Amino acid sequence: MIKAAIERDRAELTGNFCRGCGYCMPCPAGIPLNFATRMVDVLNRLPAEGYLTDEWNEKMSRIENCTECGQCKPKCPYNLEIPELVKKNLVGYRKIYEERCNSR
Repeated sequence: MIKAAIERDRAELTGNFCRGCGYCMPCPAGIPLNFATRMVDVLNRLPAEGYLTDEWNEKMSRIENCTECGQCKPKCPYNLEIPELVKKNLVGYRKIYEERCNSR
């Protein structure tokens, strides 16, 4: 049972995974990159209520204003595709937000 949990975590936390270091910041579009790149993981692993708020919904909506200027990418020590990650996480965030907030 513990081995299965470890393997699940290992699979989830490898590859194109943001560690939240913040070196990619600041974003000219005001996107909180160090959270936006890993928001779905945050919602699935931590108490989500603090991130399912109007304030965080607005912050995540800033992703729509990403111009893919590329300022974040050379700063990332893990060479992540940050614009791709934030857009993917926006889709996941909205799905979770809708599911959890509309069922209250």
